[in-house]
Amino acid sequence: MTIKPVENIKILSLGGVAELGKNMYVVEVNDDIFILDAGLRFPEDELLGIDVVIPDIKYLEENQDRIKAVFLSHGHEDAIGALPYLLKKINNIPVYGTELTVALARAAIKEHKDLKYNRFHVVHARSRLSFEQINVSFFATTHSIPDSIGTVLHTADGAIVYTGDFKFDQSSLPGYQTDLGQIAKIGEKGVLALLSDSSEAEHPGYTSSDSVAAQEMLKGFKKASGRIIVAVVASNVSRLQQVFDAASATNRRVAILGKELERVITVSAKLEKLVIDNEERIVPLKDIEDVADDNLVIIESGHLGEPILQLNKMAKQTHRLVNVRPGDTVFIGATNNPATETLLAKTVDLIYRNDAAVSTFSKDIFISGHASQEELKMMMNLLKPKYFVPIHGEYRMLIEHTKVARSIGFTNEQIFIINKGDILEYKEGRFAMGSRVFSGNTLIDGLGVGDVGNIVLRDRKLLSEDGIFIVVVTISRRQKRIISGPEMMSRGFIYMRESEALIESATKMAEKIVLETLEDKNFEWANLKQAIRDKLNRYLFEQTRRRPMILPVIMEVN
Repeated sequence: MTIKPVENIKILSLGGVAELGKNMYVVEVNDDIFILDAGLRFPEDELLGIDVVIPDIKYLEENQDRIKAVFLSHGHEDAIGALPYLLKKINNIPVYGTELTVALARAAIKEHKDLKYNRFHVVHARSRLSFEQINVSFFATTHSIPDSIGTVLHTADGAIVYTGDFKFDQSSLPGYQTDLGQIAKIGEKGVLALLSDSSEAEHPGYTSSDSVAAQEMLKGFKKASGRIIVAVVASNVSRLQQVFDAASATNRRVAILGKELERVITVSAKLEKLVIDNEERIVPLKDIEDVADDNLVIIESGHLGEPILQLNKMAKQTHRLVNVRPGDTVFIGATNNPATETLLAKTVDLIYRNDAAVSTFSKDIFISGHASQEELKMMMNLLKPKYFVPIHGEYRMLIEHTKVARSIGFTNEQIFIINKGDILEYKEGRFAMGSRVFSGNTLIDGLGVGDVGNIVLRDRKLLSEDGIFIVVVTISRRQKRIISGPEMMSRGFIYMRESEALIESATKMAEKIVLETLEDKNFEWANLKQAIRDKLNRYLFEQTRRRPMILPVIMEVN
C-alpha cells in the first residue's frame, strides 16, 4: 500500500523513560495512534503495600477513537504486564505480537476474570501490515525470551524504529537469533527516528553470551551435592532453558514453585519455545520428598514472576511449601533489581544461616538480556537514524546512551532525551520538543487499580514509622457529659504498660477537650475530632519526638 504523505508525527512516552520497566511508547502519525508495548514495573520500597506500577493511560482513554493498534515486542512483564489494565479501559483495539508473546498475554488476561478480549493477531519477524497512514514491519532480536522483535513504523518521511529489549549474541540459539540482514536493510531504506533500549548503556564492551551463562549454570549444578533451588524471573525463558538443560545433564528432576512460573513453562513448552527432554523430568511439588536431594532441582518464582520475596520466605522458614534447609545450594539466576537489592542481600545472609550455600554467575562475566555499549553502537550503525531517542532506562542510563551516540558521530541536534509525557514533534522536516500530555503512575494494590494515591501512601508511611494512637470515648450530647472513656490504645507507638504517666496525661487532655466541645452551642463532630488530633499531636510529639497517626473514635448514646 502507498504510504500517505505525513503532515505530523509525534513520539511520546507514558512510561519507560527515567525508570526501568513500565514500557509504553506512543507514536502518532497524522491522526492515528500506535502503542508500542504496555508494561509494568515493580514498586520501590517507599510504595508500601503496592503490588505493581503501570502507566497512567488517561491520554489514551481521551483519544481512544484514534488508536489503531498495540504492538508488543516480547513477553516480559515490562512489555505486556499493563495490557490487561489497558484493555479494561479500551477494549476495541487490536493487539499484535509474536506467537509466544501473544500466548503469554492471553494467559495473563485469563487471570482477570472480568476481562473478555479476543482481538490478538500473531505476527512474525517477516510480517508486514498495512494501515491507512503507515505500513508496519518487524525484525527478530535477541533477548532472554524467544520470539522477541523490534517494530518498524514506515512513514513517507522514513521509518520509526522501536528496538524493544535486545542484545547481540553470536552464539544464540534458534528462536533467539537477531536478523542482522533485515536490520541493515531497514537502515538502507532510511530511518527517521530510533527508539533504543538503554538498560545496560552504562556497561562498556559487550554483554556476555547466553552460552557462557549456560556453562556457568551447569558448573554450579555439578558442584552441588544436595538439593538445588534456583531463583529466576518467571518469564526469563532463556534462563529456564538453561536450568532444564543443566538438570538433564546432571540427571536431576525439576519441581516448579510458583503459579506464574508454572504458567510460563506450560505455555512455552506447548509452543516448543522451551525444550524439556522428557515428561518425567518434571516432578509434582507434592512428590519432592520422594526424590533424593542430590537428584532434585526446585525452580522458584513469586508474584508476577519476581523471585526474591518468595526466596526470602523460604530462607526465613515461613514458606508454606518449601523452605531452605542445610545442604541446599541456592542458585540466584535473576539479575539485580534495584527494587529488591536490599532484600536480596538480607536473603543471602539468611540462606547462609540455614547452613546452605549460595551460587551465582561469576563476576567475570556480565549476564543480562540487554545490549552493552558496543552493541548499542552496532544497532545505531546498522540503522543509521536521522534522530535518536534513548528509552527504557533510568535517567543516568539515558544520559550514558546519548554519550555512546555522540561517540559515533551523532550531534546534540539529533538526540532527544524525553521525560514521561513530553511530546517529540516532527514538522517541516525536523524533530523538536513540543507540548506535554498528562502522564504518571497508576498503582495496583490487590484488586484496586489507581485507588491508592499520595494520601493513602502517606498514611501507610506514617503508620510504618510512628504507629497509631487511638482515642475511644462515648458521649451524651443531650446531657453534655462523657458516658465512658476516654480510653487510649496504641499500636506501634509506645508500650502501654511502661508509659502509664503519658497515657494518664493524654487521657485528661482528651477528656477536657471533649467536655469543652460539648458545652459549645455550635457543636460539630468534625471540630471535636480535629481538636483531639491537634492537641494530642503536639503533646505526644513534645513527650516522645514521634508523630503517630491519631485516630479519635467518638460514639454517642441517647
